[in-house]
Amino acid sequence: MKWRTWLGLFIGVGSVLLGGGAVQADTDYDNALKSAPQGISLENIFTPGTTTNNQAAVVETSTPGTQAAKVNNGKKQFGALWSTPDNTFDLTKNETASMWLYFGNNGKKAADGMALVLQNDSRGLAATPTYGKTISGETLGVWGVDTDKKQATTDKLAASAIQNSWALEFDTHLNKSTSYSNAGDADSFDGKLAGPHLAYNYPGEASTYQMVKASQLLPIPASGYYATQAHEGAITGDYTLLANGNWHHLTLEWNADQQQMTYTFDDKDPATGREQAGLSQTADIDLKKIDPDNTGQVQWGFTGATGDSYENNLVVMEKIPGLVNAKATTTLTDLDTKQTVGNGDVLKGTHKFQLDYRLTYRDGKQSWKDVAAKIQLPTDLTYDETATVQYQNGQAASVSLANMTDNQVELTLTEALNAENTTATISFTGQANDLKAATTVASDTSRFTAVNGVVTADTPTFTVNPTLELNLFSLSGSSVQLETGVDATFKGLVVIPEGVNLHNTDMTVHPTLNGQAQADFEMSAGDDNSSGRFNYTVKASQLKAGANTLKLNVEDPYGNLSNTVTYTINVPGQLVFQEVSPHSTFEDTNLTGQAQTVKRTKDWQVKILDTREAGAQWSLQVTGTKFTTADGRELAGDLYYYDSDQKSVVTTTPMTVMSGTSSANDDVTDVVGGWDDEAGLVLSLNGDAVQGQYEATITWTLNNTPD
Repeated sequence: MKWRTWLGLFIGVGSVLLGGGAVQADTDYDNALKSAPQGISLENIFTPGTTTNNQAAVVETSTPGTQAAKVNNGKKQFGALWSTPDNTFDLTKNETASMWLYFGNNGKKAADGMALVLQNDSRGLAATPTYGKTISGETLGVWGVDTDKKQATTDKLAASAIQNSWALEFDTHLNKSTSYSNAGDADSFDGKLAGPHLAYNYPGEASTYQMVKASQLLPIPASGYYATQAHEGAITGDYTLLANGNWHHLTLEWNADQQQMTYTFDDKDPATGREQAGLSQTADIDLKKIDPDNTGQVQWGFTGATGDSYENNLVVMEKIPGLVNAKATTTLTDLDTKQTVGNGDVLKGTHKFQLDYRLTYRDGKQSWKDVAAKIQLPTDLTYDETATVQYQNGQAASVSLANMTDNQVELTLTEALNAENTTATISFTGQANDLKAATTVASDTSRFTAVNGVVTADTPTFTVNPTLELNLFSLSGSSVQLETGVDATFKGLVVIPEGVNLHNTDMTVHPTLNGQAQADFEMSAGDDNSSGRFNYTVKASQLKAGANTLKLNVEDPYGNLSNTVTYTINVPGQLVFQEVSPHSTFEDTNLTGQAQTVKRTKDWQVKILDTREAGAQWSLQVTGTKFTTADGRELAGDLYYYDSDQKSVVTTTPMTVMSGTSSANDDVTDVVGGWDDEAGLVLSLNGDAVQGQYEATITWTLNNTPD
């Protein structure tokens, strides 16, 4: 009996030793600390909760100047770290916090997660869920403790949580036991969710929970209660969402006027630190529930709890609310064009550029000083040997780049940034490389680190386009003489630099005719897509009499333009009718037995276009037949041409009615436009005219009259 007791004790003690050793030798925990992103020191920022069961602590990482908040790293643990009195969350001001979170690498086996908590619990640093003998991982160190299966209402459950609090949970383990046998096991909060998630609510509010009655019939009829939790603003995913062995970035933005907290998860790439879209939700926060005394302040921190399973829960802070509010931005400028180069834009090869990293101190409780800049400069740019740092207070410094390797520059700001000295701009200048093909330059992330704040800045993703010399030649000479009504075709050849891989179909021709831009066109592949040859045809209808000026240049896909070639198209002048009405009428008239004049309608049109050289003359003649009916009856009356001097009968003998002289300005003469009711062609009826419908043929003849 004693032997068995001794053996049992021996085995038990051995298990404890092995368990303790496993925690200490947790390679995931060690690797997490070795791979911790750049953060800040947590000294005087966070302090562990004062409950006797609290296992949380501030630990060192392998990243210089960076400490981590270790919330949990073992089984059956409660952990809580809270802000110090000097670093409470100010609810009266807009605040921003950013951090990196780690949830281990156990995937589906992970448990249980952690929570970011804002609280005004009267217990302060001792705030904790009211556990019994066993810590419930389901609580994540903040929610109510559901271990009483006889509890039918949510008030006592809510009272066991951290009071006057708002929590954003990062839940890696689904608690979905909903049978009678599991009632009171604190394992049912997540019954309506399908996977790991982020969600928020008020742990100390009865409305956060719902009690569900569960029953059994065998072996003895019985019933009990389990609780589910309302998950607001949920962001859900599969088991790679949280416990995937990666650090995850979180940004919190508090809008004091709207009383809203926006949280954005995975908004930075864990490998590069580069900004990305992330997953975002916005919570409306009822301040009466977390700040009932209207202090405007709230303690904040991280909590966690584990049961029979665990994960490593760690937090690295980048930005502490209210401590230092700073921002870093980049601006790339093409100095040749004076244009800013943004995401997706183009910087031409050989162009001068300036790249600015601008650090801005917005506000905070402390100055941002001893800021260490670790800058990763974009590739495919050649940098001048000296960079400059310019401060808002007028101080400046030079930075030598003579020994720069892999485009990395490290420097420390010599001036602190604060309310009196708000900005520092680090400027690099140089020239874009001379390339033979377009090259995409990926975004690079740079970090600016101090013990009280870390910010990052990304350069844009842009393209360096080659600067090429394109030479355009005319294979049609400089001019051509055409007959009227003939199209003109220009034959061109564009020559590109040797070694550049461009084809006809890559090139765009920009034509201009007589100062008016014509439609661009893509060069045809033809028989040889690399020939550089093309034809451009100008339709006869587009040409005016005399000299027409056609100008062309060619553009490659990189925005390089060739020289402009001018081609003159000479078209002889012409004298033509621009418009003549095919049918014209006189007004319907009632016969009175008296002589009368019949007015023209408005469908008469005679226009003359003269595009000949200045001084050329023309004359207009008219002839006409007698007006007759369809059966041959002649109208009693005559068609006359009236001008200011005389009245003449229109007959089949040509009569000159107008003449003119060209001014070489593409003159248009509106013959009818100069007539009134008593001028031009007028129809006069005799008193014996007989009713009927009469027609006649009027012929206009335009003569090119010699000098």
